[in-house]
Amino acid sequence: MKKQIFLFFLINLIILELVGFFLPLSAGLHLGLMLAVAVCATLIFTFFVWRFSKKLALIQKKVHQINVANDDTHLILPNDDPLHGLTHELNQLQSHIKHQSHRTLRQENELETLVKHLPIGVMVIDRYGQVQVANDVIQELFQHEFDPIPHAYQQDIVQPELLTMVNAAMQRQKSGQRLITFDTPQNRKNIRVQVLYSEIRPKHFQVTVLLTDVSDLVAMSKMQSDFVANASHELKTPITAISGFSETLLEQPTDEKTREKFLTIIKQESDKLVKLIDDILSLSRLRDDQPGDLKLQQIHLADFVSDQLDDHQASAQLKSVKLENNVPADLIVTSDEGRLRGILYNLLANAIKYNDDGGHVTVAATSTFAGWQLSVSDNGIGIPTNQQQRIFERFYRGDNGKTIPGTGLGLAIVAEQAAQLSGSINVTSELGVGTTIKIDFPNDN
Repeated sequence: MKKQIFLFFLINLIILELVGFFLPLSAGLHLGLMLAVAVCATLIFTFFVWRFSKKLALIQKKVHQINVANDDTHLILPNDDPLHGLTHELNQLQSHIKHQSHRTLRQENELETLVKHLPIGVMVIDRYGQVQVANDVIQELFQHEFDPIPHAYQQDIVQPELLTMVNAAMQRQKSGQRLITFDTPQNRKNIRVQVLYSEIRPKHFQVTVLLTDVSDLVAMSKMQSDFVANASHELKTPITAISGFSETLLEQPTDEKTREKFLTIIKQESDKLVKLIDDILSLSRLRDDQPGDLKLQQIHLADFVSDQLDDHQASAQLKSVKLENNVPADLIVTSDEGRLRGILYNLLANAIKYNDDGGHVTVAATSTFAGWQLSVSDNGIGIPTNQQQRIFERFYRGDNGKTIPGTGLGLAIVAEQAAQLSGSINVTSELGVGTTIKIDFPNDN
């Protein structure tokens, strides 16, 4: 600024010298006038330069605030000010940048929230091999907490198959997907892995790893395969027997005793087919039923259980199994009689079937704070720990070393009917000691 003032002062002197050359004045007057005019003009110029520099300093400060500071105030100048247009554009730019910043921050927060709460594991690796994003699900699958600071992905990925897929994406820019088994201390999980290579711009890329736990789907697929295999077996066995004995009766002459024996076998195998079909239809109907279809009524539970025990006395006597009713005589519950009958029928049938000769089966019930509990206990062969969660699957028979006839649908029906009544099932069993199945029902059922 000093240079501009000094230059302006010299220009004024030169101009005044030229004016004095054309206007005849005395030397003293001429010199005084020149100095006075030059000083006044310089002061005026200095004032305007100072004001202009002050405004430029304000504008410079505002630009700095837009860049680095969080200041929402606008710079206001009069409409007739030469810098008014510039400050107006700066204010508009500041408002636009603020709006864009808030929008970007909101989108980042929304994206972060979305990724964090996705039901699948997400990991984002930049072109330098640094992990930039890792949500909670992927950390849970890997069974350890990730370092929040960007770090090499090899620190977290130790599964050989997954590491090979990520290396291929990083080095050969190739996406891929595969079903991988993750072994954890608790169980084994089937994980569908997707490794996606994406180029953000030339020579800038990222690799996104998506991990989806499909263990339930794999288990369901296996259950469906087992269902078809077991159903085919259960249908084929009695049909083969019926067909074989029927052909024998038709093609070969037999005596009365043999014919009666063959017809008895045909009747027994036919009954098995009817029972199997009834069970399958029962499961199908239960799947279609809604909670609103319940027909709730008060049930005197001790009498209800006694009727069920009477129905099973014949099968219990064949194995000399003693049936006991330990339900309190005054206990009255509210439930759907048809579904409760189906639950108790199948629990008793299983308890007798998988019991030892001379064993006993006990039915008990108690009131609880939240509702009431029904339990059926036996002192039979018991269920291995690793099979206790599968006994409610359709056609699952278990591997107990004994060949016991049955469809494997009884407990599946129990599970469906208990779910219809909002009941929760708990199984306690020990090999060679026995099994207790308890079902807790809420008060509203």
